[in-house]
Amino acid sequence: MRKSWRYLLNISVSIALIALIIYLTGVDRITGQLAGLMLPVFVLAVALEQLGVAMSARKWQLLLGAKDEHVPFLQAWKYYYIGTFFNAFLPTSVGGDAVKAHVFSRQLSRREESYASVVMDRLTGLVAVVAIGSPALLAGWPLIDPTARLLALPILILPLVLLVVLFFTDWVDRLLRLRFLQRFERVQRFVGDVYRALRAYRSRRRVLFPVMAISLGYHLLLIMVNVTLAWALGLSIAVSYFFVFIPVAEILVFLPVTVQGFGVREGTYVTLFSSVGVAGAAAFSLGFSDQLVKLVGNLVGGLVYLGHSLRATGSP
Repeated sequence: MRKSWRYLLNISVSIALIALIIYLTGVDRITGQLAGLMLPVFVLAVALEQLGVAMSARKWQLLLGAKDEHVPFLQAWKYYYIGTFFNAFLPTSVGGDAVKAHVFSRQLSRREESYASVVMDRLTGLVAVVAIGSPALLAGWPLIDPTARLLALPILILPLVLLVVLFFTDWVDRLLRLRFLQRFERVQRFVGDVYRALRAYRSRRRVLFPVMAISLGYHLLLIMVNVTLAWALGLSIAVSYFFVFIPVAEILVFLPVTVQGFGVREGTYVTLFSSVGVAGAAAFSLGFSDQLVKLVGNLVGGLVYLGHSLRATGSP
């Protein structure tokens, strides 16, 4: 029951944020902007997004292989799409990761490796986001509005702080040893196993190089998806701004306040792109179009999950 209320709260926040942004921006302006969307170019953006899923599945496959869990690419791709499907129903843009890790863990000899690989997948993504966004922010510092700088700078620094805490301090170990957590022995043991499996990636540096290369390529592809959507909407926005603003948006949609980042993404786009002269309706339409692209991926993931469920139950 508690999970249901939490889910309803996330949906309510998403709807409230979207409604507020539409009200402030103007319904007529937004509908007018979206009405001019060029469908063939939008389809190109959808295709690029699906290529990104394949790249992410390959990266995940490499992370599993680093721990001697050898998984065929098509199987990794299938489970990645399953996670994409559940993103549509769970908080943040990565809510489906927990479902993906849980379902896939049944295929592995060590359950904790599934969860550790999913966490590492996201952490390498954060590193790539910072690696792209930080130099772009510094290079374009004089051209970017102070409001956008104020939002972007701390958000691009926070992932680095998280990585230091996870891999170069013993703070998590200390937290797990707290007396009140000992009441939840099974949870404490499981989280400890996942954390140790995660830290073991530090000694797999040979695999981490290709993993990071794929991660950088994937996040550059996300930027190109948004540039393509701007083209589809007939917007004239300097490409350099996308290299700062899209990484910031990708970090913010991690926050567990809305479902799949709805509302947070659009609000971030309006705040950042408006600061460099893009009309609010255009910025909202760009963010909303990106969400539509992701919804197509959710639908594909739903079909994949349906096929997986039918095979698991032995249905014809």
